[in-house]
Amino acid sequence: MHWNEHFSWSDSFSKIIPKTEIGRITIELLKLNRQRICEIRRADVSINRHPPEDDLIEN
Repeated sequence: MHWNEHFSWSDSFSKIIPKTEIGRITIELLKLNRQRICEIRRADVSINRHPPEDDLIEN
């Protein structure tokens, strides 16, 4: 499975957006967009720590 086939980032890089049904189910089951995680991603974006340079998810 290639992550960039199934996921992309929201414009703010705080949420993972599904591209496929596999992506949607994965995000739902693992709760990848729960509020606290999105808050952490937003904080990391503000200090240029997110997304990482070698990120496999393309926006």
